Amino acid sequence: MKLVGAVATAALLFGLGGGCMDTTQNDAKKIANEGTVAFGQHQYDTAIDRYKKAVEKWPEHHTAWYNLAKSYAAKKDWANAADAMSHAVQIVPDQAMYNLTYGRMLYEKAVAAARVEQAAKVSAETKPESITPDLSGVNFEKATEHLQTAVKQNDELWRAHYYIGRIDRDTGKAKESADAFTKALTFGPFEVAPWIALTELYRSWDYTKQAAAVAEQGTLVVPEGSENLSDLYYVLGMAYTDDRMDDKAITSLSKALELSRDNHKARFQRGQVYYRKGDTANAKVDLEAFGKTSGQSLDFLKQQANKMLADIATKTAPPPGTTPDPGAKLSPEDLVKKGKG
Repeated sequence: MKLVGAVATAALLFGLGGGCMDTTQNDAKKIANEGTVAFGQHQYDTAIDRYKKAVEKWPEHHTAWYNLAKSYAAKKDWANAADAMSHAVQIVPDQAMYNLTYGRMLYEKAVAAARVEQAAKVSAETKPESITPDLSGVNFEKATEHLQTAVKQNDELWRAHYYIGRIDRDTGKAKESADAFTKALTFGPFEVAPWIALTELYRSWDYTKQAAAVAEQGTLVVPEGSENLSDLYYVLGMAYTDDRMDDKAITSLSKALELSRDNHKARFQRGQVYYRKGDTANAKVDLEAFGKTSGQSLDFLKQQANKMLADIATKTAPPPGTTPDPGAKLSPEDLVKKGKG
């Protein structure tokens, strides 16, 4: 009788425990869903708050950890993103997407740390985001481990191949990098980053035709309206420029500017191509606009633009001792000066 009572009591306790656990998990899922709504509205701080509360209630809620990592990543807080993602991977180690995301966030965390460290060596006022860090000595071993695990679990994850390629490139393994980027592109990704990466790698080897071919293919695959599509047309224009295909370069650079008026490097490069072709009128328009709108980070290109503008002024100046044609059409700037005079 005592045994029957003990069994009944245990069953009751376990039943109540299961019910409490179900309630806890349901509450955590509800809170996490609130985070997902906030994330979709780009309210990342709210999303982070809700996901953190969800995992406090239910620490094994791996999708909440995953989405918490994505929320931190949206704010480029790579340290916290990587930490959150580590929990998701610990809970479900055989999920390929988790390993990919963790590897990517470990990579971005290492790059961000290198920027901070190298900016501090320049000056206390130097902003890390203005630094292009030297990554040759950075330890990407853990990031590589998880990215490699991801492709073993699912070889069709193009982003994993892409980040493996970035690590190989950053650590001086050029051939391995090209192989990884090429593998990523076999899946026809709809984002510009891997297309740009392989194009630029070929350009660095002076493989101009291969570079142009990759970028051309990218413009056919990446949908119109995609983020940073202007940059893809810019590198295509640069590949054409390298190959002295000036008309095609101008067309591609013009498309880059059509997609983003703030693509200052595209404007400079188009002005340079016009200058090389002897089209001084269009070259002057682009180079002057570049000088007025580009930021401090492009000071070296500004110096190049000023040299070309000075050369244009010399070539187009009237011969000494001659009087300008009074019937010649004046520029708006000259009309203003004349009116003031």
